[in-house]
Amino acid sequence: MQRRYCYVSGLRLGVPALEELCAQGRPPSLVVSYPAELAHRCGYTDYEDLARSHGVPHLRAADVGSDEARDALTAHGIDLMVVAGWSQQIPEPVLEALPLGAVGLHPAPLPVGRGRAPIPWTILRDMRSSAVTLFHLDGGDPGSGDVVDQRWFEVDPDVTATGLYERVGHIQAELLVHHLDDLLAGTAPRRAQSGHASVWPRRRPSDGLLDLSAAGRDVDRMVRALAEPYPGAFVMFGDARVTLCDGTLSDVPGGAPGEIVSAGPGRAWGVTCGDGTVFVPGSVRVDEGVRADPASLAMFRPGAFFDEPAPHMVDDQGRAVVPGQASAADALLRA
Repeated sequence: MQRRYCYVSGLRLGVPALEELCAQGRPPSLVVSYPAELAHRCGYTDYEDLARSHGVPHLRAADVGSDEARDALTAHGIDLMVVAGWSQQIPEPVLEALPLGAVGLHPAPLPVGRGRAPIPWTILRDMRSSAVTLFHLDGGDPGSGDVVDQRWFEVDPDVTATGLYERVGHIQAELLVHHLDDLLAGTAPRRAQSGHASVWPRRRPSDGLLDLSAAGRDVDRMVRALAEPYPGAFVMFGDARVTLCDGTLSDVPGGAPGEIVSAGPGRAWGVTCGDGTVFVPGSVRVDEGVRADPASLAMFRPGAFFDEPAPHMVDDQGRAVVPGQASAADALLRA
């Protein structure tokens, strides 16, 4: 009897694996993805066109435990669920109803990095190596199931969330393609997780507020960690919320922390960080506007200052980001 699997993902992160499986003639029997009302989630992708192009049934569902989703699993005779980018823990009754259970893909070296926002946290914690983990979902604590396999990779010191997101998506594809047959046969490896477990907390868009009294390397790290598809690192300029979408550290002379200084010909500018280094944005977004060349916006003139965050907001950022501070298990991942 041919075993059937469904593919569950609401994010662009899961697209490469699904594309590769379909290209190899091993498509799922059902794709489940987020509905349009969840389009605000980072990395949201509508899988309708991709599923249709490969003739795969597609269901939009906010909850895989809903009656509609469970009916679809039954109607399509699903034996195995593959989860590759889904913020909800799969309900235990759903797992129990699947003959082969479910597996998940998580872009962290479990048991290190259980929890949320693994790609931003990888950069914020300045990790020099990481892994994508394929693991069995067991209905216990999120990310605690037995490991099928892990694929390790080096993390470049100047990596952005955009680049890491793309790389992780392709590693997920390699892992899943390699193990799919064994998963469907019920013979895939499984080993209990060992070592110190760490849980990375959820991040909110407001956690991207930059403290420009921090060292330039920390400002740069925050900008890289929150690059697309994440909401971005931002500063306030009067009533305007200014997102620094990308940029580089420069050796041009700085001013006081938060001060805008000239950083090149024309209107090129940068902002001074707490250690005197200058961060030069490559593009910015003002409020909900589109990305723009910073030099094209006359509002940013040398000598002006970005607003200083309120002390309680700086404290919140310190607790959330802890640049350079990590658990003992995370420290082992630094080269």
